[in-house]
Amino acid sequence: MNYLLRSDRWLVSRCARVRGWRPSGRLLSSLSLLMVLLVGCAGSETAAQQLPTHLVPSQQSSDSIVRVASDWLRTLTIEERIGQLIIPIWEPRYDEASRARCLRLIDQIGPGGVLFRKGEPYDQYRLTHLLQEQSRIPLLITADAEWGLAMRLQGTIRYPRMKQLADHCTPEEMYTLGQHMAQQCRVMGIQVSFAPVLDVNNNPKNPVIGSRSLGATPDIVISHGLALAKGLEDGGVLSVAKHFPGHGNTDKDSHKTLPTVSGTLEELNQVELAPFRAYIDAGLGGIMVAHLSVPALEPDVSCPSSLSHAIVTGLLREQMGFQGLIFTDGLEMRGVQRTEGLPISVAAILAGNDFLLGPLDPLASYQELLAAYRSGILPAEVINDRCLRILCYKLLLHAGATSESPLYNKEQLYEALHTPEMRALAKQLQNKVSQK
Repeated sequence: MNYLLRSDRWLVSRCARVRGWRPSGRLLSSLSLLMVLLVGCAGSETAAQQLPTHLVPSQQSSDSIVRVASDWLRTLTIEERIGQLIIPIWEPRYDEASRARCLRLIDQIGPGGVLFRKGEPYDQYRLTHLLQEQSRIPLLITADAEWGLAMRLQGTIRYPRMKQLADHCTPEEMYTLGQHMAQQCRVMGIQVSFAPVLDVNNNPKNPVIGSRSLGATPDIVISHGLALAKGLEDGGVLSVAKHFPGHGNTDKDSHKTLPTVSGTLEELNQVELAPFRAYIDAGLGGIMVAHLSVPALEPDVSCPSSLSHAIVTGLLREQMGFQGLIFTDGLEMRGVQRTEGLPISVAAILAGNDFLLGPLDPLASYQELLAAYRSGILPAEVINDRCLRILCYKLLLHAGATSESPLYNKEQLYEALHTPEMRALAKQLQNKVSQK
């Protein structure tokens, strides 16, 4: 059975069990129909969580999604809930050994999602569908696609870098670009895009952000970054703004070491945090937390921002009011490595992150979380909070994708990723940035 059809049938069965409703004809086919169904499933219980308003503008719908997700959560064991907090990073290879390795980890930990490295689109497409079929809980397939799928997938449409686009294009064009990016992601079975980059690139010595950033001032980053994010989310793909609380004013690369952001709290509020505050105020849905030392926000200068409760929970969740999904930056990066204290996996969840992205050893991270739960270090309430939020997004992002049609062959996939409209926009944008 197609995994998307299976997940929709699960949702219908949840609502049928709650309300005795029996569907007839074709199953759910759009998010608007899902909203109607969820409202019909809502009980009188007050929802503990809320969802960002851009994805779910109605509070009644938000409460209903949380209630259905809560029903789902109660069916999961603590082991399954812990597995949902982990996103391994895999090569998108479809050879027998690679498939077996991925399927073994699916069976061992039941991860919440997957991020693929660079590869060939058809291999990733087939592997995605295989993993979804084998996963008891639908996966969130994520993509590091700041300037489109071509950042990771060969032979896909290539767009200019973000700095070039912001210099030459309007926010309206950025919104359309976001929609096209989302369409390509959905073709590939991707629900989450790690974009836009909301770092203000105001340090010429920065070795890692550069043209990935939309510009050197908060205004240009906000106007064009939020337009791209809205295009992605209106296209059915979760945007994830990065790299909170701002990686622009550094002179080191967090892939290699722990950089320091040395601004005062006032400076951070005016520059680094401004785009993220605008993103949150717009009701957008995902944020990635960087591995940075930020003395104005976390007095322990050896503590990366991704492991700081003061930054992830105190600032991002409580002060700035972010209600969406929080991802760590890649946990294989040297900026987050340490030899003392709690395991990185446990510290990151306790800090307030929902997802652990790319642990060095996903199985070991799973075992560390489970051991921390059994020893009382990681409370069940924390695990449930993170898992419930993840399940809410799975309901949202897998809705409207029901399809009983056969999978694409290689030629059909290429055509779906290169429609005339997509190619025309890419040419239009390239011509604009090429103008002197």
